[in-house]
Amino acid sequence: MKTASARKLFEKLNGDIKKLVNPVNLFSGAKLDDAPVADNVLLFKRTSTEMLRPHGVTHNYHHRFELIIPLRKAGRIHVDGHDYMLDRGRAYLIFPHQFHHYLDIGAGELSWLFITFECRQGDRLAPLRHSPRALEGGALDTLAGLVGGYLSSAPGPARNFDLVFTLSRLLHHLLKAREVNCGVTPGSMAGQETHGDILRAINRHVRANLDRTLTIADLARRTGYSVSYLRAVFRREIGVSLGGYMRDSRLSTAASMLSEPEPASIETISKACGFRSIFAFSRAFKTAMGVPPTAYLKFLKSGLMTTPPAARRKRLAVQNML
Repeated sequence: MKTASARKLFEKLNGDIKKLVNPVNLFSGAKLDDAPVADNVLLFKRTSTEMLRPHGVTHNYHHRFELIIPLRKAGRIHVDGHDYMLDRGRAYLIFPHQFHHYLDIGAGELSWLFITFECRQGDRLAPLRHSPRALEGGALDTLAGLVGGYLSSAPGPARNFDLVFTLSRLLHHLLKAREVNCGVTPGSMAGQETHGDILRAINRHVRANLDRTLTIADLARRTGYSVSYLRAVFRREIGVSLGGYMRDSRLSTAASMLSEPEPASIETISKACGFRSIFAFSRAFKTAMGVPPTAYLKFLKSGLMTTPPAARRKRLAVQNML
């Protein structure tokens, strides 16, 4: 026997059906291609500044989307020449092939949530590029449901479906959310030059001279700081050597050029990024990315890009710290 609430619901449905207009084409309807749908979803945390430091180019440059949500402790993120101060209540989406690192994060307990995913309809997320959004209302409720479902459900098809569905809803909320003005300009923090400003100047100079062999002495003259001071800043703030950073800058730029819709030849990219030969370029690229540039290009074109073996090994080492 139907309950009163059920009868009421059926009556409402019957009234709504009367408003339906039958489609002309019975074989074309709503499609997932019309909306950004997340896939291959991963959630992880960072609880210290050490965890935010790169451990090679594959950690601050990759083919996946990365949604960053600070929960405790504000921090500064540098993405392709843009700086943003992220704090609780803000969400920032890093797009595939965007070079990024973290700056000027103070000591103390840190709690940042990271959600990485892939999306074949990535062009639908374009409004979120370089556009921090407020995490409030429906977006915040959906995020809580996403994390709660991830923690309470056992791994398997049911949880996978819920993760994909809920993250896709969260992205939909963020596309409509209020944009947050948290951009940082050089020297704007407390009227003083920060380590982030120094790194920004170095990054700009390195990337403007990728086809040249730069030395640390060149950068010291360019910035007006001593070689020893620059080395110390890089080790402390970035977690890699200055020489390693210059090498990784060339490789990340090469990977970005390979990801363009109509990429230049590998020989042209090799020369543009300062490598003396295709052999030297291929060897360095494979060491950093896990696959040679030819294979990387094939993965991108196929749309079946998976994390290269070298990147997987490095990330596992970091994730084991959690």
